[in-house]
Amino acid sequence: MKKEILIIVNPCAGRGKVNKYIPDICDNLEKQGYELEVIYTSENNNGEKIIENYIRYIDAVIVCGGDGTLNEVINGIIKCNKKINVTFIPFGTTNDFAKTLKIPRNAYKLSKKLSKYRKIDTDIGSFNNKYFYYVAAFGACTKVSYITKQKEKNKFGRFAYYRAGLKELKKLRTYQATIVTDNEIIKDEFVYGGVSNSISIGSFKWFKKNEFSINDGLFELVLIKKPKNKLGLLKIFVSILRNKYDQKTIYYMKTKHLQIDFEENVEWTLDGEYGGAEKHILIQNNRKRIGLLIPKKGGK
Repeated sequence: MKKEILIIVNPCAGRGKVNKYIPDICDNLEKQGYELEVIYTSENNNGEKIIENYIRYIDAVIVCGGDGTLNEVINGIIKCNKKINVTFIPFGTTNDFAKTLKIPRNAYKLSKKLSKYRKIDTDIGSFNNKYFYYVAAFGACTKVSYITKQKEKNKFGRFAYYRAGLKELKKLRTYQATIVTDNEIIKDEFVYGGVSNSISIGSFKWFKKNEFSINDGLFELVLIKKPKNKLGLLKIFVSILRNKYDQKTIYYMKTKHLQIDFEENVEWTLDGEYGGAEKHILIQNNRKRIGLLIPKKGGK
């Protein structure tokens, strides 16, 4: 019996170039014996809605898009409460999670080898009543991924994010918060907070490979305190680039559960998309919640 594969395509991904690859991708998959259904996302029909409509009829999902499209699909699968495998061909601007899994951006090559993929289960984070798979964050520059206009991304690629990030740094503000982790209670003033299940965030490697796992049941939590001046902010930035966190300015720890209480509603980013403005947040790690199909080591 042939396996039914749903391909969800974000037509804006890859500066719009994703569309020219779809015929070849479908041809490669059909040669491997798969039955295909291709659906394009739109403003009124995102990945979550598509999953709700098709999940009863499919065996696996292939996402052709960026981090945000994959987030929509994963939210749809979890809310439908069904176990189904997911894979993705990264066509986004940053593709942070693809870098963590070492998935190359060669769409033609990837689609030719789906039958040889291996399965790995990944942790998923619940954020109040929503879900994220690689990062939930607030504060400095976290708006950049969803406020940057599509035409800017099409023109400048990831450099469009850097341009927008520099503008956002000029508006830097602080957030007073009480944060409860598995092992401690933190009360402080922050310019950034991030809960992550990815080595790469915003195209930068935040964590060392030997300290990181996508399915250990724990998130990496980074909280950046309010710097005393611009020089202090620069030192923080350098320490992040070097993966050496100065505990005087940055909290870095692993945790399964996380409760955050702000003094006001604070805007969050979930997997690069707007996650809403929340005052009270409960985050929990759902260990090995989603099955991902990824290339075998060495690409063989």
